[in-house]
Amino acid sequence: MEDQMTVPKEYFTGDYLKFTSLYSRLEVREEPPRPGIQEKVIRCIWNDQLFKTRELRTTEGEKLEILFPGYWNFGSGPDFAKAIVKVDGKTIQGDVELHVYSTDWKSHNHSGNPDYDNVVLHVFMWKGRGKRPSSNPLRPSPRLPGAHIFELELKSFLKKGLLELDEQLDFDNYPVINKFNYGRCHEPLAKLSREKMAFLLSAAGDARINIKMNRFHDRVILSGYEQTFYEGVAEALGYPNNKKPFQALAERVPIVELKNLLPVQMKDNERVLHIQAVLFGVSGLLDSRFPDLDAAAPGGKDYFSSLFRLWEKYKDRFPETLSGAEIWKLGGIRPANYPYRRIAALSRLVVRHWRRGMFADYIDLLKSAISISRDKGYTTPPATARKIERFFCVESPDYWSDHYSPNGKKLSRPQQVLGPDRSREITVNIAIPIGLIYARAGKSTSLEAALGFLFQSGKSPAENKQVRFMKQYILGDKKDMVQLLSSDKQTQGLMQVYQDFCAQSENNCTRCPFPRIVKEYFA
Repeated sequence: MEDQMTVPKEYFTGDYLKFTSLYSRLEVREEPPRPGIQEKVIRCIWNDQLFKTRELRTTEGEKLEILFPGYWNFGSGPDFAKAIVKVDGKTIQGDVELHVYSTDWKSHNHSGNPDYDNVVLHVFMWKGRGKRPSSNPLRPSPRLPGAHIFELELKSFLKKGLLELDEQLDFDNYPVINKFNYGRCHEPLAKLSREKMAFLLSAAGDARINIKMNRFHDRVILSGYEQTFYEGVAEALGYPNNKKPFQALAERVPIVELKNLLPVQMKDNERVLHIQAVLFGVSGLLDSRFPDLDAAAPGGKDYFSSLFRLWEKYKDRFPETLSGAEIWKLGGIRPANYPYRRIAALSRLVVRHWRRGMFADYIDLLKSAISISRDKGYTTPPATARKIERFFCVESPDYWSDHYSPNGKKLSRPQQVLGPDRSREITVNIAIPIGLIYARAGKSTSLEAALGFLFQSGKSPAENKQVRFMKQYILGDKKDMVQLLSSDKQTQGLMQVYQDFCAQSENNCTRCPFPRIVKEYFA
């Protein structure tokens, strides 16, 4: 949050949502019936090679090696271009087409389409939809009688089940950077004035907050602000792979239950230990991932002993535990983001705001910033701004400050269990949307203005795969266009455009209406 607070006339406008709803009424898009698994999921699996690559065999029994999976194609034609494969020792270069069923090749009429003449490998998850596939070799076109397409049925070679992959990977937000092409919307966007481009991104950013706000609205009505805020923070701590188990944990250990559990007269560090015992116990991690005391390293033995002892005391109060070994995903995430440290951070946040509540303290901090700003002519003191920015930062002067996992190697120096980058992400994704519900319910324009200023004045230095994709594929990594991403407001707007158009079109530019929208409504 910058020192100078300029109050805008409007905050969190609905301009973008009005436009998209208007367009959806004008444009009727045919939605083809979808199978149980989307083709895009198979694209993601192929791109990341999430199968047993050393064991591959074609449907005819030939040994298959993938030397290069190809470039993800966002236009018409085969799904991956210029792949390199080896079949029974012979190296072949060409395109790869992916389907849910083997019979989709015929139903999609690829054999008569010259765009598919260079396909050398047809990959599908299952053989035909209950029909026996033809034994005739697959050919790209009647015009190419000598050409032959090898086929791979993928299901037998997956490293994990489809349901498990679906839980671990965020397929809906799975863009892949293709450095050799730009999206079709890049050209019309590049022709926009920078003012219009900034308006589009800002309006989309406002829309994203409004959508998040609506997602929390019913939960606030049912559970109240404090519980919803607590659940939202927990969910954010689980990003990207453990959002669901963290939310389930917060639902099974409500904040009011924790307060009823512990006496008022208890020191904070002792209270933290009790809450950690409950959270680790209910999570299932205490039983499934913590070592037996006999095997515990000296540095953690006393701490683990306390957790086990306290959980034995409380476990009858919380009979519904999560199946820790199965539900928590550690693969593909940095050790610093393991759920152990995130649970430790959540317990610290709960205790830090024990008296009045995390949400109440957050709103009070914003209100104090508004009051101080008014007294000083809308200048927010640096100390107050820093408190807001670091509201969710957590130091943990215990076992988790220098360990990533139970019985893991001790770190060379202590680290925050929750740093400023994640604090900013929680602010944008949880605190601002729920705060906006509160502000509008109380008709507090000053609080809404403070939330709006907070949204447009900060920027997380961390970028996810989705943002990196959009910067390259949509903005072309052009400096003057990327500079428009001056705050989280514009970055969130870019992500909303992706959700509304790229994801809806399954990353296929030929089906996406956004380029025409930019030309007709924004140029």
